[in-house]
Amino acid sequence: MESLKTTAESEVIDQRITLLRNELREHNYRYYTLDAPQITDAEYDRLLRELESLETESGAAVPDDSPTRIVGAPPSTTFTSRKHGESLLSLANAFDEAEIAAFVSRAVDGLGRDDFTFIAEPKVDGLAVNLRYEQGALTIAATRGDGISGEDVTDNVRTIAGIPWHLKTDQQGLLPSVLEVRGEVYMSKAAFAALNEGRDVEGEAPFANPRNAAAGSLRQLDARITAKRKLAFFAYGVGLGGRALASSQSELLEKLQGFGFAIQQTDMADSLPALLTAYQKLLQQRPDLPYEIDGLVYKLNSFELQDRLGAVARSPRWAIAYKFPAEEVTTTVRDVIWQVGRTGVITPVADMQPVSVGGVVVSRATLHNIDEMQRKAVYAGATVVVRRAGDVIPEVVRTVNIDESAEKPVIPTHCPVCAASVFRIEGEVAIRCSGGLSCSAQLKERLRHFVSRGAMDVDGMGDKLVARLVDEGKLRSIADIYEFDYSQLADWQGLGEKKIANIQNALEVSRQRPLGRFLHALGIRHVGSATGASLAAYFGDLDAVMEADEESLLAVPDIGPEVAASIRSFFAEAHNRDVIHRLLAAGVEPAAESIAATDHPLAGKTVVLTGSFASVNRRHAQEKLRSFGAKPTGSVSAKTDLLIAGEKAGSKLSRARELGVEVAGEEELLIWLNWQ
Repeated sequence: MESLKTTAESEVIDQRITLLRNELREHNYRYYTLDAPQITDAEYDRLLRELESLETESGAAVPDDSPTRIVGAPPSTTFTSRKHGESLLSLANAFDEAEIAAFVSRAVDGLGRDDFTFIAEPKVDGLAVNLRYEQGALTIAATRGDGISGEDVTDNVRTIAGIPWHLKTDQQGLLPSVLEVRGEVYMSKAAFAALNEGRDVEGEAPFANPRNAAAGSLRQLDARITAKRKLAFFAYGVGLGGRALASSQSELLEKLQGFGFAIQQTDMADSLPALLTAYQKLLQQRPDLPYEIDGLVYKLNSFELQDRLGAVARSPRWAIAYKFPAEEVTTTVRDVIWQVGRTGVITPVADMQPVSVGGVVVSRATLHNIDEMQRKAVYAGATVVVRRAGDVIPEVVRTVNIDESAEKPVIPTHCPVCAASVFRIEGEVAIRCSGGLSCSAQLKERLRHFVSRGAMDVDGMGDKLVARLVDEGKLRSIADIYEFDYSQLADWQGLGEKKIANIQNALEVSRQRPLGRFLHALGIRHVGSATGASLAAYFGDLDAVMEADEESLLAVPDIGPEVAASIRSFFAEAHNRDVIHRLLAAGVEPAAESIAATDHPLAGKTVVLTGSFASVNRRHAQEKLRSFGAKPTGSVSAKTDLLIAGEKAGSKLSRARELGVEVAGEEELLIWLNWQ
């Protein structure tokens, strides 16, 4: 019976080993190749350690492709594969002081001495790359890949300011003919925040953390996109041709800095207490660093001693990464609420039982967007794992014990702040509030844009003043800019009579801005200064733009379906039209573009074409009438001078008759189109 039991236990162990190997290979692929990890580093390390333990317990030969023996994942086929001159190893991880003590003890035993020094370097949370220099010139840059070969990202790496194209020579002017420099490509916290802000505006899913953002940016097919992402680089080691440069890690870092690379601040330690002190010091400094780190790397400083200790299958014996504690906790979701961002994007937020994460008590965490909320199955009553992304923004990592029968959050159809309708552009993950001009959640950003130099250009209305006016309830709408009594601000610090008078004068001048700039100032999605000018030139006045249907808008040069839909959606929202009418009532008179002066019977008249015509394309007819000085629009109103009706004219014809608008047919249209 004992023998049978042992056999059964062995089978269970073998099955678990197979399962873990497959699971870890999948996670390696998602982390190193797809840049889309599904588990945290801490969870990955736990699985890897379990596999290492079971492989030891099993006693069977460990295959070369086991995740305990290899680094990373095979390079993607999207990029050309490049073999490294020397393999890139991966660091073993430690999570407590006992493991660091064991690391030091192994070094003492392996070297037979204890009079050596370690160097402690911050562990940047980025993407490892290998840079190959020939005669001092950068020739190839490749990702880590599987440690043996990586992806060629040379064009993208050349856009990173911290990576020199040509190495500076040292004092003796000597450089190896071939030199591999290893380091970490990363994204600063500021660049990460700016990138996600831009993605939020465009309705794209935000990156979860700077590491993912850096990896995704480095692996772009278009190097121009990489260049916009403001990546940075720290050098920390060498490969082929490098070890002859120095006798120690500290000396090597000085050499790399001399070549033109950025390096990090390091500490030296000659004992276990000194190593632990360096860890605590960096843990305290971590929140104030401009980039993300997830631990500290200890290395034997002497290269001679490093060589004596050597390496195991995937990791050097002379180095170890002491990881910071995982900033993850478990709590319960009380409700899912909807938050409106400054650009109108509506984001689901988990309202949770308060819990301490990284020393900060949080009760709300972002769910990013509807797709993420549904993928993670977050709902009231769910138990979730929460972390602080970038040690700043709390986010839900995953749901524990998903209940498929639980009541799911209701996706809003109207803005929770201003009650305007919600829309979602095809192909985007974000839902948005359509009440741009009236939604208080978007007010500061809308006001800043409205008064900016390229828009209404209200000199003196800077960001700080706008923010304070909103915070103190002085401005509740864009229209309030022209209705507010600025003399009330006389007692505000920094605002004397002269400055208030200058603001009032600037406001008076801004009332007469060209129509194109006014349209740009409204903050309509996709309508910049050039599109605003095109709309003004094509339609002539504000009423015509506001009444234009999508078909009419598509006739404007350089306006496609997405832009046309955005413009139509903006003016279809009653909240936006109300604000525009208030602006007009306050004396804002966007200067209309001149309409062609002709003797055509329809010159200067507002014309609507509806229905189908047998002899002419309606869009072409609109364009030709416009060339004669007419103002084609998309809807019938009291300001419409003429409706030209084809077959199946429908509701527009009925509306025209109700309002007493003159109606003509295709025969008259052909006469007007052929006017000489």
